[in-house]
Amino acid sequence: MVHIISITQDDDEVRLDRAIRRQFPSFKQGQLEKLLRQGRIRVDAQKVKAGTRVHSGQKIEFAFDVPSYLAEQGGHITDIAAPNISDSVKRKALRQLESWRIDETDEWMAINKPAGIAVQGGSGTNNHIDRLLQEGFGAERPKLVHRIDKDTSGILLLAKSQKSARDLTALFKEQAISKTYLAFCIGNPSSPSSPSKSGSPSKSGNTSKSGKISAPIAKSSQKGIEKMAVDPEHGLIAITLFETLYSDNGISMVCLRPLTGRTHQLRVHMDNHGTPILGDGKYAGRKAHPSDAFARKMHLHAHFLSLPDGHLITAGVPEHMQLAASIIGASIPSNNQFFPSD
Repeated sequence: MVHIISITQDDDEVRLDRAIRRQFPSFKQGQLEKLLRQGRIRVDAQKVKAGTRVHSGQKIEFAFDVPSYLAEQGGHITDIAAPNISDSVKRKALRQLESWRIDETDEWMAINKPAGIAVQGGSGTNNHIDRLLQEGFGAERPKLVHRIDKDTSGILLLAKSQKSARDLTALFKEQAISKTYLAFCIGNPSSPSSPSKSGSPSKSGNTSKSGKISAPIAKSSQKGIEKMAVDPEHGLIAITLFETLYSDNGISMVCLRPLTGRTHQLRVHMDNHGTPILGDGKYAGRKAHPSDAFARKMHLHAHFLSLPDGHLITAGVPEHMQLAASIIGASIPSNNQFFPSD
């Protein structure tokens, strides 16, 4: 039996080993690297390494039955932590997940992920959503169908079955699910006086509150730098819509809608636009913290998510973003009336 995983936009630019573990968490690093060396796992029929970055539309091909292989290795397709989870650990995980739950149907559950907690594990990352799901639900845990950055808060949608996971993954890939983020930016994205890093005028080019940023994104070419950058020559197409809701004292409250799903897209686009996200030290450096009045946290939040059937999910903003709104005299939007024609 051959298994095939199709890479979606939510896994675009992710390391191959991490993309595989999203579907099969029991794989150990050594096992993956051996299978890749043997050519038993390939990407688009080509031999690749574990650290290769995969892209939307590619296919990961397993030339063997994955569940059988994992069972033979002493694991299980749904394992992610120790197989024997104590009742106290289970209760703690369930209480934590329940405190974050904001919406639910028979097919999915939505949680409001706090900033600072990763969606999946990685090197040195033990506290993450996938682990909590395994500890709380075991083999029947809800499935991840998309992700948001560790330092970004907001809506994370979880599928309750394999069928729901396939359906929701397809909807994300087809861009049938709309995500609207709330951000606080340094400067005003709608103002033509906000230059990009290249020194040219902002993409909007006028005083309108709305605009579009279209700038290809690729992994930074600077040696030793683990971040993304605008790269017109080698980057993948990336499009972001923005709407400035309120601006005062050099800080703007902005709604953002990514029409593509590149890694760190909103952070890269807003920084390149000349209006970086407040608290985003990775991309804005010292400029990310213009005043001690604001918390030294990322001011980016997945606020609204709209499903094709019209179901709207809303996640309340974290305290540090409520504080930012209070400082500049803005009101946090409660209804998603933004980008009606995108």
